Amino acid sequence: MIVNDSLKFYVRKITKLPTLPVIAQEILAIIDDDLIPVNKLEKIIENDPAISAKIVSVANSAFFGFRTPAGTLNNAIMRIGFKNVKNIALAISLMTVLENGKYKSALDYRRVFNHSVSVGFIAKLISAELIPAISEELLINGMLHDIGFLALSRFFPDAYLNVLNEFDKDGTLLEAEKKILSFTHADIGNWLAEKWNLPETVLNTTLHHHTPSLAKNNLQHLAIVHIADYITTRSILSATGKDPYYPFDSSCLDMLGMSDNDFADIEARVKDGSLLSGLFKL
Repeated sequence: MIVNDSLKFYVRKITKLPTLPVIAQEILAIIDDDLIPVNKLEKIIENDPAISAKIVSVANSAFFGFRTPAGTLNNAIMRIGFKNVKNIALAISLMTVLENGKYKSALDYRRVFNHSVSVGFIAKLISAELIPAISEELLINGMLHDIGFLALSRFFPDAYLNVLNEFDKDGTLLEAEKKILSFTHADIGNWLAEKWNLPETVLNTTLHHHTPSLAKNNLQHLAIVHIADYITTRSILSATGKDPYYPFDSSCLDMLGMSDNDFADIEARVKDGSLLSGLFKL
């Protein structure tokens, strides 16, 4: 990516960038290997009880449609699938490392987290209908699209409070970010994803989830995440509390061969939230 002077100025202030959690490093090492035994994945995740508990919670969400709760991590893996669990565990571990904890915060971490999980699952839902071959990748792309928000809130809370104050006056959040910071949460999210050597589709998604028409690669991934992000923000839960002028890039419909009616149908089926009701227990 091309890093502008303002972004360079800010990221140089990050004196201690969180390293990838051990669980994330181990999952990235096996992310593309479908021959890894289930018990190996289970042992990796069990080393982090908090993430293990969140995965069990996800497995019990309405999204998967099971009436009987999964009581153990092994049950959860069997229920929601090996690839899904790998992607969920990786995304949750990366978001958790950016949690504010005792630090001052500009954004509600739990709100951003829940928004991101929702976008991941809605993207997976949409891709399962349109392009099933990439549906598992869409889960992690959707879940990590807004890590830039978490980075800004964690490392630059005062500056981002100025952004939010500007945003309250008028216009879009992206315009407020550009005015105050001269870069956006998409830019710093992409910088962070690159520092962490995350998969290429994640790099593209963090950078272009608002502007898929500007991307050159992984266009279908981006189009689906953009649609999922738009629907989630407008109809379910926004990351920042409000964004009445949230931009929609209509070129996404062409990338996916969708009509306006197709989009309206997907939006209507997602709006009631029934598929996502259990996710906010995370």
